[in-house]
Amino acid sequence: MNGRKLLALTSVLIGISFSIFAIWYFGFEKVEFGDAEDYINAANAFLNGTPYPRQSVFHPMFRPPLFSFLIAVIWSVFPDSIIAVKLFQAVLHGATVFVIYKIAREVTRKETPAFFGAMICAVNPLLAAHTVDFYTEPLHTFLCASAMLLLVKFLKNDESLFFKAFFTGVVFGLATLCRPAILGVAVCLAAVVFLVQLKEAARVKRLAASALIIGGIFLTIAPWTFYNYRTTGEFILVNDGFSYNLWLGNLRETIKLYEGGFESKEENERFANYVWGEVQTEKLKELEETDNYSSLKLNEREKVWRREAVKEITRDYNLTARLMLGKFIAFWTPFLNSFTYGDKIVAAVALFVIGIYIFGIYGAYIFSRNETGKKFIILLAVSFLVTTAIHVLIFGFVRYRVPNVDPYLSMLSGVALWQIALKFFPNYKFLRN
Repeated sequence: MNGRKLLALTSVLIGISFSIFAIWYFGFEKVEFGDAEDYINAANAFLNGTPYPRQSVFHPMFRPPLFSFLIAVIWSVFPDSIIAVKLFQAVLHGATVFVIYKIAREVTRKETPAFFGAMICAVNPLLAAHTVDFYTEPLHTFLCASAMLLLVKFLKNDESLFFKAFFTGVVFGLATLCRPAILGVAVCLAAVVFLVQLKEAARVKRLAASALIIGGIFLTIAPWTFYNYRTTGEFILVNDGFSYNLWLGNLRETIKLYEGGFESKEENERFANYVWGEVQTEKLKELEETDNYSSLKLNEREKVWRREAVKEITRDYNLTARLMLGKFIAFWTPFLNSFTYGDKIVAAVALFVIGIYIFGIYGAYIFSRNETGKKFIILLAVSFLVTTAIHVLIFGFVRYRVPNVDPYLSMLSGVALWQIALKFFPNYKFLRN
């Protein structure tokens, strides 16, 4: 085995091992995440050939299909095995580490900075933490990172340009079927990847390639959209959750989630149950009286939630501004919920995240010293901005940041540490490879 393969394999194995340790720490058989029941119900629908669930257990919406389909595939081999799903998520984390290694290798053309970046990604506690339960993050992160790797290859040269463009769209389409919020990011990136090459020759060819990215996205989604139409009689691209989440994320009561004031874990939980439970239940009763909600089609319900969301947003512009600022801060905060994780874990994770923020900035500078790296940093900046904007509209929590931000900051901070080490040990052969 040559040195390149050994470095890549080492980082991947450490990533998988770190995730398995996290899974063991939190419990191999434990499933506590609230959305997990929806994913399991949908997986069983795939396995049993029954209609796809159009209602969440807790929310008036249905879930996108890809994560549940993955669970169904795993359970077709290991029936109802929670451990099998979690271990596969650990493997997905390892696969993401490998993709991060490849991105850094493509840009820097060196093995050692790629290894450093992959290693920091491998031990990123936020990435490993999302393998411990039934979360969409491991699958979504891997798909998004894979699409970003394809974009790097797209930027480097014109070889197989149209194939790379279309395949990039396919991967972004799969990521959309996992978590639809990435769709807005993907479409923006398809436009920006053309703009960053605007001064180069063959503009028409590059415009066509960017169009192929968008075409690949929607062609990948199309079979699911058709299934939605065939089973509901309505055009629903992926799922029906955006307007509902827009309402829920802008409720005036939720300001306390972002401005704090909880005295205990129990108070925090009571407030969460109040917002996600009582407030929602009362709103559904109100909508039943005013709109005959239960008789409405899914798209008509979306219009109702959109109307209610606009009411919440325009009710008090000062409060809405405070909410959006709170969501922005919560999205980018290095701190986890201390009531959930405890002070020691919160402090350790915060030190790690603050570190990748600081070193990531220097790593971005190093990347930008070559043409491909400079264009990639522009794409990352656009991805970060659009992802932030989407979640400031709905919910701004760390969990939503992780798939689109933390793997790349890990990679960039690793590259920065490599460069710093190289300054102190310029003759060390390993650092020069």
